[in-house]
Amino acid sequence: METTNLRPTFLTVLCVLTFIASSFGIYSAVTSYTSAEMAVDVAKDAMDDAQDQIEAEGEEMPGFVGKLLSGVTEGLTVENMQNMALGSGLGNILTLIGAIVMWGLNKKGYFVYLAGHAVLILAPLFIYEGFIGAAASGGAVFVAVLFGVLYGLNLKHMS
Repeated sequence: METTNLRPTFLTVLCVLTFIASSFGIYSAVTSYTSAEMAVDVAKDAMDDAQDQIEAEGEEMPGFVGKLLSGVTEGLTVENMQNMALGSGLGNILTLIGAIVMWGLNKKGYFVYLAGHAVLILAPLFIYEGFIGAAASGGAVFVAVLFGVLYGLNLKHMS
C-alpha cells in the first residue's frame, strides 16, 4: 500500500489558524474601509477628550505626550484609514492564498504568504508616519516572524 504526501498535523494547525486569522483580517479591512469616516470621528473625539482631561487636571502635559497625541490626531484621516484598510486587505488576501497553497503541500505558498506579511508590515510605515506606523508594523513583524519560522519548519514536507 503506497502512501501519498500526507500533510503533517502541525502544518494543518498552522494553515487552519491562518485561514481564520486571514479571513478575519479581510472582514476587518472591509468594515474599516466602509466605516472609516465614523472611526476617525470617534478616535479624534477620544483624543480631544484625553487632551482636555490632562489639561483639566492642571498638570502640564510633557512635551513628548503632546507630540504623541498631536501626531496620532494628524495621522487619523479618512484617507489614511481607507488606505490602511486596502493594505491590510491585500496583505490578508495574500496570506490566505499562501496558506491555501501550502495546504496542498506546495512550497510556492510560503513565498506568497511571506509577501502578504511584507505588505502588512510595510503598509502602516508608508501610510502613517512616526509612532502609529511603527506601532502597527511592530505587531505585524512579531506575527510574521513567528509564523514565518513555524511554516519554514514545514518546508521539508512541501514540494
